[in-house]
Amino acid sequence: MTQPSRAAAQNLVPGFPDDLCLGFANTRYYRGTDPATDTLIDLDALLAWCRSATLLSPSGEKALRRAWRDDAEGAAVLRDAVALRETVYRIFFCTAEDRPPTAADLDALNRAHRSAPERIGLARAGSGFAWRVSPAAEPSIPSLLAPVVWSAANLLTGPHLSRVRHCANARCLWLFFDDSKSGTRRWCSMSACGNRAKAHRHYARQKEA
Repeated sequence: MTQPSRAAAQNLVPGFPDDLCLGFANTRYYRGTDPATDTLIDLDALLAWCRSATLLSPSGEKALRRAWRDDAEGAAVLRDAVALRETVYRIFFCTAEDRPPTAADLDALNRAHRSAPERIGLARAGSGFAWRVSPAAEPSIPSLLAPVVWSAANLLTGPHLSRVRHCANARCLWLFFDDSKSGTRRWCSMSACGNRAKAHRHYARQKEA
């Protein structure tokens, strides 16, 4: 079912996947390298990611650009977004390793959850449904990225947390949700890190021979 855009109706937020938070955490990748690759390099990149994740409509983007037109304000917004992303990454990296997240990171996620608009009910939106949320007093990262925060909470409290993994490639460390039947997926993808690992093992065997 096609989801409506966030701008389809005022204060409506479309449905989102539970692993949306992992997608946001992965906007910085190859975390095991120095430096890692960061795609959230400026406010434009942040808004582009929000558009791609259907969190933001063209009219909503224009409104945020007007609200955050000051360079210093835009930089502060980006810092808040990156701080939330890193909190989410650390939390799920810990759970992927069967370690408890730090109290500081859980507190940070709880603060973001409290600052996000409240979901007050469901409403029809086109041919589907969307969350009706309380209006935000002013544009903010907890408001813009509320679905990321909600998806993190859903994943942490849901039955499939044990399926959150990080790539076994120490240079990659991409987070993913293991939906394989066996539940033993180790790589972000076989076409990337999985094939590289196979090639490395083949080379090592050949060298030993």
